[in-house]
Amino acid sequence: MENKELLKIFREQIDWIDREILYLLFRRFTLVDEIWKVKKEIWMNPLQKDRWNEVLNDKIETWKEYNLDKGFIEDIWNRIHKEALKIEK
Repeated sequence: MENKELLKIFREQIDWIDREILYLLFRRFTLVDEIWKVKKEIWMNPLQKDRWNEVLNDKIETWKEYNLDKGFIEDIWNRIHKEALKIEK
């Protein structure tokens, strides 16, 4: 197989994975919206610092297995969390 063909195959796989990531983010934020509805009913603040620290630490530990940079994971999850808080406000 030619290098150009291999590149095309790899890029198609990356494109598929990117679509999956976007779909999973959509599903996650749909759940965040549902969580917000429950929190609103019980007068709970959108930001639960203990829960957030638990989530972030879990992600960092999990991603160590994949040898990804801690700062990279923190950046991604902080951005996801920021977006979730926008949904909950």
